[in-house]
Amino acid sequence: MNYLINLLIELLSVELFKVNGESMEPAIGDGSWVVLVRAGFRLREPQRFDVVRLEEPGFSGHWILKRIVGLPGEEVALKVGKLFVGGELVEDSFAYCPDFTESQTWWLRDDEFVVLGDNRSASTDSRKFGPVKRSSIHSRVR
Repeated sequence: MNYLINLLIELLSVELFKVNGESMEPAIGDGSWVVLVRAGFRLREPQRFDVVRLEEPGFSGHWILKRIVGLPGEEVALKVGKLFVGGELVEDSFAYCPDFTESQTWWLRDDEFVVLGDNRSASTDSRKFGPVKRSSIHSRVR
């Protein structure tokens, strides 16, 4: 019974969202439509590589899609386009970053995530606005 109730809640919380921008290419292209599940994290916490919709920090009402690459409590680093978590290289098959030379490190608190666009050279993400709080993640792309 609980399964049916949860399924019904998830189905009723679906929303279509039109992508504006190139930051998630090549996985999700500019002008594409995606399905958002507002109750997408009701049964489980966000996981690495989930694509989520969040309100861009500092721009009220401006919604963006990004991929979670860092989870609460982790040390996350980008080193010349490569993703490291806790000092270990993590395969990020979604990243599109030709000629990417930036390096940056984050130490996340218990309620923070690092989010990046797949197209690193065309994305405004945690490299600019820092880690995001769990409360700012509003839905999951299905």
